[in-house]
Amino acid sequence: MDASQETIWFIGDLGDPWVVAIADALPAAHGILRVDCRGELPAVPSDPACVPRLIVIHRQRLVPGDAERLKEWRTSAPNDSPALILCVGPYIRYEELERYSGLVDLVLSEATAAEVLPRHVTRLLDGRQGRSPRSETGALRVLVASANGELGRVVAEACTAAGYRAEEVEDQFVGARPSCRSRSSNSSEMPLTIWDVPLLEPWPERLERHALATGPVIALMGFADRKSVALARSKGAFACFELPLNLDDLVDALDRFSRLSPLDPKAPGARAEPAHHLPPRPRRPGRTRTGRTRESEWPPPARPPTIA
Repeated sequence: MDASQETIWFIGDLGDPWVVAIADALPAAHGILRVDCRGELPAVPSDPACVPRLIVIHRQRLVPGDAERLKEWRTSAPNDSPALILCVGPYIRYEELERYSGLVDLVLSEATAAEVLPRHVTRLLDGRQGRSPRSETGALRVLVASANGELGRVVAEACTAAGYRAEEVEDQFVGARPSCRSRSSNSSEMPLTIWDVPLLEPWPERLERHALATGPVIALMGFADRKSVALARSKGAFACFELPLNLDDLVDALDRFSRLSPLDPKAPGARAEPAHHLPPRPRRPGRTRTGRTRESEWPPPARPPTIA
């Protein structure tokens, strides 16, 4: 592969399935070069023409040499240096993030990087800051559930400003039994729920119950990591975001959901199984449909069996 023809370079441990999933989230319309890197970051190409427009780097830990390498990448092309996105694991300390954030354009948590990368790649490469025109966004009903009243209000206002019909509901609404739900749940319309997940409570059961009975969920998590995000996805979450939240990322997820056709296999919805015909009741062996005993196909034994 000719690296000079690739718009995006992804540098990370390609033996890690989670890291590969982040690389897979990059927009396929751009040429992508994947560089397997478990140790030191690679050197800057000697030819400035080979430098890509965007470099996405995943690091579980930051070492002193990483800062110098990032500075080299930043100044590699005097007239058009590449944009840099750094995806970090949970072992990186806050003071390290403070020091490295000035060397890159964006720092993302590895837990939710695959969710937000497409939007930011488009923003950095194409220069599109706003949303593309959407049609019929008002057809989507959005419920916002949070024990934090201020957070719920801000999220609901952002959804309304984006053109969606948003309303706040009590946190207990998520996963509640039908008899315990509020009046806002009486509508037959299937909504999408944005839930501020209480991670210290038994939330997986509530999320799954809500996804089965009501519809898809966007999960907001205070301390998102691989395990919690994977678990939320397995229980029916359409998307997961870490708090504090970039509201533009959240609106982008709503836009993506609203574009999905109900017939699209990727479109999540209430996972309750529809009604269907039951199979016929099993019949006892040796009986016909009239209930009469069928004659045996084997002759009776000459003498009763004995036990030795």
